[in-house]
Amino acid sequence: MKIKAVPVNSTNFKPFGTYYKVMDGAPRTGTGGWKARVDPGGSACMAPGVCMDDVAHFGFTMVKGMPFTVDTMERHTKTTELIVCGDRPLVLAVADSDPQGHAKAQDIKAFIVSPGELVVMDRGIWHDACRCADGDSCYYYFLSLETDEKAVFQPVEGGCVDVIL
Repeated sequence: MKIKAVPVNSTNFKPFGTYYKVMDGAPRTGTGGWKARVDPGGSACMAPGVCMDDVAHFGFTMVKGMPFTVDTMERHTKTTELIVCGDRPLVLAVADSDPQGHAKAQDIKAFIVSPGELVVMDRGIWHDACRCADGDSCYYYFLSLETDEKAVFQPVEGGCVDVIL
């Protein structure tokens, strides 16, 4: 099975969680060549409890580029997970499959998350590690609640899914 990754937005990501675009409007600037952007509505990660539902742990992952095959996925039933794109677009594969079983190949969707965008996956959403959509490798950042639940990658039911741009 082969699926095409599509640009993420608030409508198409709604079954899996929440989408935010932080880099809208003019950035704040200062001497020394820096630019900073925050959500123009002040609602994304500046408001407590919006991005994460509890105190979270921060991490980052280096990933390889496209294309890729999804053969296993993990999920977190006790926490949401925030994914923040760095300086290059990334691809996130997710599935909202039966929480009693495994992710199902026919349920997998792939989203392109661009710099200045972030997503918060709901509890129980199956997901793979992100991949770099532009180049050989890139970094992304994540936040998730530390729980006693150990997320384990499980085989995808129905076979592997190839993700392309």
